[in-house]
Amino acid sequence: MTQALAAPIEGSRLVLYDVSWQTYEKLLDAFAEYPKLRMNYYQGTLELMTPLPEHETYAWTLGRLITVLTEELGMEIRGLKSTTWRSQPKSVGKEADECFYIQNEIKIRNKLNINLENDPPPDLAIEIDITNPSIDKMAIYAELKVPEVWRYEAGKLIINILTNTGYIESNTSLAFGTFPIKELTRFMQLDSQKGENARMREFRDWVRNACKDAMQKE
Repeated sequence: MTQALAAPIEGSRLVLYDVSWQTYEKLLDAFAEYPKLRMNYYQGTLELMTPLPEHETYAWTLGRLITVLTEELGMEIRGLKSTTWRSQPKSVGKEADECFYIQNEIKIRNKLNINLENDPPPDLAIEIDITNPSIDKMAIYAELKVPEVWRYEAGKLIINILTNTGYIESNTSLAFGTFPIKELTRFMQLDSQKGENARMREFRDWVRNACKDAMQKE
């Protein structure tokens, strides 16, 4: 099994059923050195996958946009990329494509070991949906009590806010209020005339102008 996963095929997926929590944790430890292998666990079902370059490109780019946005808005942030979040009582585990502490940043600012039994979950998780998942990712996030999940799918950014009955779509973000978050998709697309850093600079200028316009309307 180790040899088969030593050089995983991009975009491959394997689903295992009736996997115990103990086995899941052992697999996380055993394959910790394989950063391209992602594991999602939901009450006995384990999904193992290797993301495509398209998936990683959009995740990285959206993560950079969020970083730039928080800088321009004067907000502190703690990014934990694809950290594995898990809860044994709920029997769930999830590796986000990107995740951030924003509202609760100060609570975990100086922590390297974060435990969801005592610490809050990330305020914002990012999911890039390129292929059809085998596990209900939103159900996992709901069990982990992540208050906000952004899903990028088919060129659209969907904002999901956690309620008592699950996630609902929203036009606004808990973390960023009325800022037009869905406009970020304009800066996510690859451009033969503009490199990634050029698009980030263009986005930074756009955010500054948007903030000026908002102040003038007040």
